[in-house]
Amino acid sequence: MTGDNPAAGLLVGRRVVVVGGASGIGLATVRAAAAAGAAVAVLDADADGAAEAAAQARAAGADAYAHTVDVTAEPQVAAALDAAAADLGGLDAVLHVAGVMRGQGTDVADLPLELWQRVVAVNLTGPFLVAKHAVRHLGGGDGVLVLVGSKAGVLAGSGSVPYGASKGGLHGLALTLARQLGPRGIRVHTLCPGDIDTPLMRRSLDEARANGTDSGQVTRIEAALGRPEDVASVLTLLAAPVAAGIAGTVYTG
Repeated sequence: MTGDNPAAGLLVGRRVVVVGGASGIGLATVRAAAAAGAAVAVLDADADGAAEAAAQARAAGADAYAHTVDVTAEPQVAAALDAAAADLGGLDAVLHVAGVMRGQGTDVADLPLELWQRVVAVNLTGPFLVAKHAVRHLGGGDGVLVLVGSKAGVLAGSGSVPYGASKGGLHGLALTLARQLGPRGIRVHTLCPGDIDTPLMRRSLDEARANGTDSGQVTRIEAALGRPEDVASVLTLLAAPVAAGIAGTVYTG
């Protein structure tokens, strides 16, 4: 860590779980947390990607571990969080970044029920299960749970009906958890980024084109995509004790 990194030392001694840490914002967050001094556990459905993310964190000097998990399967979520806590000697922050974005440009009249159910399962049931099983490990007065949502479903609609609905629901989940868990010493946030240049977003834009969305509109979105690293820097801050005075929903560009 060098003086060029403003987050250097921010997470020294902190034990951080990144759910969905194999790619995109999650991978950037693993790197940022490691650079800030955290010990990190990477949870993801992509076993190889999780292992590679943990290897990158170790190469940066951090203690890091990887566990494979399907966030829609409660036994897997419980086991992965328990294993992460055992690896790290406890947990201080759980950052839930995992999600799917499907159905871009699909009219509600043509939307298959199975697609709706899959997106809601990953984007809303998954964060619920992570929260449910994280709380056993986050007590002690300075625990942090951050659920990564979106401007979609909160500040604006989405090009995907199930995505917008699931992210709006996640926002409500986090607000409710903040009320319930705050008295237990667990700080809860929703982080709502704008459009970010991730593999997930690129696949979604390709889907939008294929479903007939105006190509000019898609091109304008592509030209304005933000950097995963900028979102990761906010997640790193929220995981740190210095963010104790921040409450509720946090928006980024």
